[in-house]
Amino acid sequence: MTRYYSPLAFAFVTVLPGLSMSQSVWASQPEQHVVLVPITVCFERWRPFSYTDQSGVARGQEVELIRAAARTMNRTVEFSELPFKRCVANVKFGSTDFSLHVDKTDGLAIFSDSATSWQLSLAVSAERFNSMKDFRQIDTPRIMLATEYPYPKAVYRKLEALNARLVRRSYYEESDEHAKTFFNILSTARVDAMLVDKLWAQHMVKRFNLPVVILAQDFHSEPQYIGYRHSNALLARQLEAAMAALPDDLVKAIKAQYQY
Repeated sequence: MTRYYSPLAFAFVTVLPGLSMSQSVWASQPEQHVVLVPITVCFERWRPFSYTDQSGVARGQEVELIRAAARTMNRTVEFSELPFKRCVANVKFGSTDFSLHVDKTDGLAIFSDSATSWQLSLAVSAERFNSMKDFRQIDTPRIMLATEYPYPKAVYRKLEALNARLVRRSYYEESDEHAKTFFNILSTARVDAMLVDKLWAQHMVKRFNLPVVILAQDFHSEPQYIGYRHSNALLARQLEAAMAALPDDLVKAIKAQYQY
């Protein structure tokens, strides 16, 4: 939302000979000083798109693209990292302009172009399964889902086709070390699989050499957008246009900087 401070002045105008009323009014008007407040953006930690580094600075592909677009608007951006539901609630309430990584199920207006894709896959214990064929041998698999996200209906249809028994747990993680322990539940056999973001999970398995297999068959892919409240449509259109106008070489450089 574009907010500004404009001092209110009262001017008494005297019309002098040879000076029109419009000229005298124009001459009497003080210069207006417009102070634009920062654009506010909330995100949940999701590498490589958005996260906070050890110095407390927001980083990631989507974060840097928004920063670059805001500079062309002569605006600054304030980022905050919060659990996903709080980001969405803050935008609806009006305390934040935008939330990253939303889709059509989250109840916000969204940009017309998708920023990222949520590629969902099943993560399983490497000691128990090697392929989707192995996994399908289970009659009623226990599959863990996040409590934070309203999954698309297509996801639930696919889970129903597997005759899955759903287990809910928070997926919120404050650091990579925290995320590492998150996968330990697979070794306990309390669940047979976890529905996870494929790109993020592959990075974690590789980084920490975890005994986890990400099944090759993609479970579901859902476009993700930047979300905003309807009353903030003007600022949303301005920011989306600025992002679309970024030079291709700059966009490629930013994405390359944050590739896994």
